[in-house]
Amino acid sequence: MPDTRKNMRLNREQLLNDLEMVKGGVSPREFIEQSSSFCFRDGLLMTFNDEVACKKETCLKGITGAVQASSLTAILSKLPDEDLDVEENDKGELEFRGKRKRFAVTKDAEIFLPIDRVEVPEKWRSLPPEFTEAVGLVKHCVSTNENHFILTCVHLHPEYIEACNNLQLLRVSINTGLKEPVLVRGTSLEHLVHLGMDKIALTSAWIHFKNQTGLIYSCRRYMEEYPPLEALLKVEGHKIIVPKGLAESTDRAAVFAEDKEGDPLVKVSLKDGMIRIRGEGLTGWYKEVRKTTYKGPPMAFVIAPELLKHISEKYSDARISKDKLKVEGGTWQYVTVLGRPDAKETDKNGEE
Repeated sequence: MPDTRKNMRLNREQLLNDLEMVKGGVSPREFIEQSSSFCFRDGLLMTFNDEVACKKETCLKGITGAVQASSLTAILSKLPDEDLDVEENDKGELEFRGKRKRFAVTKDAEIFLPIDRVEVPEKWRSLPPEFTEAVGLVKHCVSTNENHFILTCVHLHPEYIEACNNLQLLRVSINTGLKEPVLVRGTSLEHLVHLGMDKIALTSAWIHFKNQTGLIYSCRRYMEEYPPLEALLKVEGHKIIVPKGLAESTDRAAVFAEDKEGDPLVKVSLKDGMIRIRGEGLTGWYKEVRKTTYKGPPMAFVIAPELLKHISEKYSDARISKDKLKVEGGTWQYVTVLGRPDAKETDKNGEE
């Protein structure tokens, strides 16, 4: 009986790149059948976790079935080989061979992933190049509290992008290419930021993004009405100067802030003529004190390091009231709630 198994040679880095692009649709837990898998069909690589669906052409062609995403990505990333031979072996596994090494991953021959439920857009609009940067920063202001579902979403408006978690909010004015407002879970957009999306489309239940590689990244949209934030954006108070070099201070504090679960945060404390940055995590802490023009009672807030770096690099003016701090410049409006720092943080030298 002739051997009908298909054998091909592919570039390992190219396959890893394909897998990286669609990982936003992978779920760590399989609450939908094959939602923790990469699915291959008709030359396409697909993932779907009910909130995100990804689809793109792949270099691994001629294969139909689903393989566990975490295992395939982990082993491919540990191999040194530039090219690999791939075939479906007589056990139905997907077998890879390099120089003096080989491995196989179990493959479900049939695809049950319900990705075909996702509507296919008919018309695409161009996205401005600054769109993904704006999304990448706004997502730091999304709430993780599932009891307040609206605040776990990013609000994509035709004229701006915004998010608020009741402690801080960020609005970036931008022409999104949308004709109507859309709500998307902040977690759905996390993997979108570095994918170079340049097209956008809207269907009844999904918002779709596309890049030059042909990747289609679809996010479930929600119809709830986002609360108006205009009143929160109004901050009356006096101006302060954001000190130069704060980006470098933030980088250093973020080393420890990033070693714990969740979105990393640094603490910023203000007092007369002084600003303190502190990052703390499981393995240690870092603090740094710099001069500022602030005159007033001691205040403190927490913020994502990436957001603080962006503010300090691009904007020097801020406005502070008795309970809020606002940074506004260009297309940006950022507001955070201020609290009182611990008493031990308010000595005149800024040291604990």
